[in-house]
Amino acid sequence: SGRAKLCHEWCSTPPPPPDLWDVEESEFLDKVSCIAVARLVSIDHKEGTWGVRLMCDWQLRTLNTHDRTETNLRVPGIRMPAHRVSVEESRIWRDFDNSTDLTVCWRGISIFNICGHEIFEMHDFPFDRQLINLELLEFVWRPRKDAATYDFGMRLVHFKLTTTSMLPTWTPYPAIVTVEELKTSRDHIFRLSTASRFLVHLKVERQPKFYLIQFFSVTCLITAVAIFPLALPPTESYADKRLAAYALGLLTLVGFKYSMSDQLPKAPYMTFADCMLLYQIGTILIVAVEDLFAFRLVNFYASLEGPINSIEVVMLFVLIIGWTILLLYVAKFKKGKAWDQVIAEQHINNQAQLDNDDGDPEWV
Repeated sequence: SGRAKLCHEWCSTPPPPPDLWDVEESEFLDKVSCIAVARLVSIDHKEGTWGVRLMCDWQLRTLNTHDRTETNLRVPGIRMPAHRVSVEESRIWRDFDNSTDLTVCWRGISIFNICGHEIFEMHDFPFDRQLINLELLEFVWRPRKDAATYDFGMRLVHFKLTTTSMLPTWTPYPAIVTVEELKTSRDHIFRLSTASRFLVHLKVERQPKFYLIQFFSVTCLITAVAIFPLALPPTESYADKRLAAYALGLLTLVGFKYSMSDQLPKAPYMTFADCMLLYQIGTILIVAVEDLFAFRLVNFYASLEGPINSIEVVMLFVLIIGWTILLLYVAKFKKGKAWDQVIAEQHINNQAQLDNDDGDPEWV
């Protein structure tokens, strides 16, 4: 399942052995294996920003020239033109234990901090799933770890990406990794395929438990308490108290929403959380309007006090049971959109933005 296996793996054709090829043929030398871990360290749905800490473990083999030192060591690096990348550490070293008379085994590690922007779709908040587009991820060799230029691209034969999250409110899923450019050797026997450019999308899902406890359950309790005056008689002595209770419930819901504004997204459209709150406000408003009609009817027809009181008691139980069932449904069965739909919608939105940019004559 997606939660059990959070990695995506690509291998060349033919696939490499666990410690790469220990042979003299140049066709199989200088080929790189990369085991990467992408840790999600920040997501800000208001600012549309995200941060990822990418750690790469490298392995490659070169021809053994029986030298004990290597004077011109290259530094592994990555290129991501669409985002900001800072290099915390990047180096390689000789692995004497796995080196042989034929080849020298090299291992290395690199740590990159990546920051970027994304348009987060919040319609299903807090049951939303987000697709973070890392766009082009190119593996290169650099003269220094902080160099702005690179010498040439790596020739990867194995790339494994594991996604984890340092944020308790976000759960990762296996990333979508596609080869942007596949290269095949000209050797008519082996036809080894390599790649250095990948298109990467990270998949994450928000954990809604915080909002279920801190938002939905509280607003449902406020709504239930606000409509309790339905159990009071619809007479003149209680009419003002009932209306005051409904008004207080409305003000409490609105005030609670503003107190939670730091935790809620600011979007130009209605989210699932906004709809729930709007339905609760509408429930109290409908009950308040019903109170006015009941008061007028009892004021003109005193004999209707008993039947109207019974109807309101039944209405109270129906509303409380209905909101309780809805809260249980949201807590137990409400799910976000399928990943296929999330991916399709993001591709549609990206294409629409490109079309708008191409069709705007003011910026041509």
